[in-house]
Amino acid sequence: MNELLFYRIALGAAGILFALFAAWTFRLSPGNLSRFEAWPRRRLPGMLIGWAALAICVPHAEVVSPGFLVPLLWPLAIAVPILGYFFVDYPLARALGGISILGAYYFIHKSFEWHTPLLGALVVPAWIFGIAGIWVSGKPCALRDWIRLCAGSKTWRSVSAAFWCILTLALFWSAAMTTGE
Repeated sequence: MNELLFYRIALGAAGILFALFAAWTFRLSPGNLSRFEAWPRRRLPGMLIGWAALAICVPHAEVVSPGFLVPLLWPLAIAVPILGYFFVDYPLARALGGISILGAYYFIHKSFEWHTPLLGALVVPAWIFGIAGIWVSGKPCALRDWIRLCAGSKTWRSVSAAFWCILTLALFWSAAMTTGE
């Protein structure tokens, strides 16, 4: 599979995921808040997403790591999410923050590399998504607070769902229009 095809598949898959996020966000309400506000503290999904994020990071870290650390990168990438399962608070929020930073970087970088038409339509929402990932990584309880805000306020819920829809449309547009020329 070539890189352009992989990029287009990643754009489409992320677009589907963000469409699901938009639907989920729009369905938040005070009635189902108790079911969803504990999600940022879920351990198993946090560990699984953490493994995915670290598996993405290790090849990039091998290039810049000191020689003695290179053989330890993969064992650390396996061990750290397991340790996080037991010792980190808000593991899912932290893992989602990390994977959103990596995803935003990937889509922004590849959109420049593959000369995506209407580049700003993808880059600006991706930057916002990446900045949100940085915020959630630094303050993981912010994800829980955002869920509470969306459940309690129709304005927050509508604006958040609209952002997910805009990001979805930008990803689908980029997947359809990027030809690599």
